[in-house]
Amino acid sequence: MKDILDAYAAGAIDAEEARQKLLQTFYAHGEEFLLDLHRRERLGFPEVVLAESKSVEQVIEVTRRILEANGQVCISNLLPEQADALRAHFSNQELRIAGRCMTIGPAADPLGCVGIITAGTSDIPYARECALVLEFMGVEVLTAYDAGVAGIHRPYVSLQEMGKARVIIVLAGMEGALPTLIASITDKPVIAVPTAVGYGIGGKGIGAMISMLQTCAPGVLVVNIGNVIGAAAGAVRILRGFRKDI
Repeated sequence: MKDILDAYAAGAIDAEEARQKLLQTFYAHGEEFLLDLHRRERLGFPEVVLAESKSVEQVIEVTRRILEANGQVCISNLLPEQADALRAHFSNQELRIAGRCMTIGPAADPLGCVGIITAGTSDIPYARECALVLEFMGVEVLTAYDAGVAGIHRPYVSLQEMGKARVIIVLAGMEGALPTLIASITDKPVIAVPTAVGYGIGGKGIGAMISMLQTCAPGVLVVNIGNVIGAAAGAVRILRGFRKDI
């Protein structure tokens, strides 16, 4: 960007040329998309390709454009046929997948450590997607699974696994009580993720989300149902804030 502004200041390019070059730096424009290539530099977390409702061709083209610009890309909510097509098309790239989430390209530089705790074994698929995104962003991930409040000792045991974690992400379905309990016994930032796990209204994640939003443990941050991308992004922002204070 500095080179473009310097060229404009020196009179080597006019205002319209400078505007066009700046737009090309920040965005990749296609007939059906406008990609934010500068988001990671601006926010510390890159644009994630939402595969849902996109055609296989659209997912491949958007992925290709981001890879060309940034060298890495994360795709979420993949369908099996989309995942198969990406594997085939980018077979020469470093590729990892967990659940419906895929990363292509090398991981970022080391950033810090985050803990992930699940209330039940049924929450683990969400946790694995979250861990994949975090590791792609250079985060070391510690995990403790099946730590729900139905066995009241388990949350305490899980915290013993979180030693050097700077942030803890807690995933829970059912009544979503675990983040409140975890946040009441640790001073680390807690990000709560309601999951669509349980019976009746609990099976849609609504009960868990309402409980988490109504928590009496101050400072718990709550994302939407199953929003592991949002939880990972929040944790990365917090870690980056810690690094700036060093």
